[in-house]
Amino acid sequence: MEILQILSDPILPVFAIAVIGYISGKLGKTTIDEARQINKFAMNVLLPIFIFGLIAKAPISTFSFKPVVAFLISQSLIFTLGFLIASKLFGRGNGESILLGFMCIFANNALYVLPISVLLYGADGVLPISTIVTLDAVIWMALAMIALQMIRVGKFSAQNIAITILKTPTLLGVLLGVIFSLGEWPLPGPLDTFVGFAGAGAAPIALYSLGVVMSEAKLNPDRLIATFSTIKIILFPVTVWLALELFAPNSPQKDLFLLGSAGPAGITALNLALYYNVRTEAIAQVIIYTSVLTLISLAILA
Repeated sequence: MEILQILSDPILPVFAIAVIGYISGKLGKTTIDEARQINKFAMNVLLPIFIFGLIAKAPISTFSFKPVVAFLISQSLIFTLGFLIASKLFGRGNGESILLGFMCIFANNALYVLPISVLLYGADGVLPISTIVTLDAVIWMALAMIALQMIRVGKFSAQNIAITILKTPTLLGVLLGVIFSLGEWPLPGPLDTFVGFAGAGAAPIALYSLGVVMSEAKLNPDRLIATFSTIKIILFPVTVWLALELFAPNSPQKDLFLLGSAGPAGITALNLALYYNVRTEAIAQVIIYTSVLTLISLAILA
């Protein structure tokens, strides 16, 4: 009964905005080009503001060390596995292999799991989810974007990395958020109000555009889609659970760290694929299948 209650509220109400986008796309009320434009607005304007506020207020210096180490080790192992499977077993290019490996460890926490967690546990009870969002943005998203940029320009340089950060709103939001957090600087009242107001729109707009994209996607599941959906839905959470049992068996935050590993593959991978001209067919399908299949697993873990 508790699982059904959590599924009905808050998981399905949050997921409902994606369903509305899907219906709107099917009825032709919102085209795929329009969805890309509103998603571009969400990713380039609202999401950087949201992530800045989230990280700026996150007490990075007080993050619980052992669960963080366990989570990072799990992410490193699964990303490496995903990249090797994509490149060696399925013969995909470096860019697509990076994003497929990235999808295995980068759940849709900021836009999907975090709002659900806040509704379940309150804003003060979701520090582990905020920690994961911070780690994902500061480490994995930054590394993925730097790697894709290196592939695009064909070389590595500190100047190119700096330019990438400064020209990428999300990474700039991450950088500014880390500075505020480590400096323990409180957000001035007007800035805090702005961040709360604008950042709140990131999740519903991004999920709506995801629904429209889902309505246009051609579903053609194959071994690659099944493999990477299974890695994201099953293997990654199991690896996180084993790592937590090994490195942080007595941590009271274990359950929420596990919840943070169980979300669907993040839409960020699709956005990066579109931005860096990487094939999107497999990436879009993994996002769609994991978005649906994790509804039950999230309800169980929550």
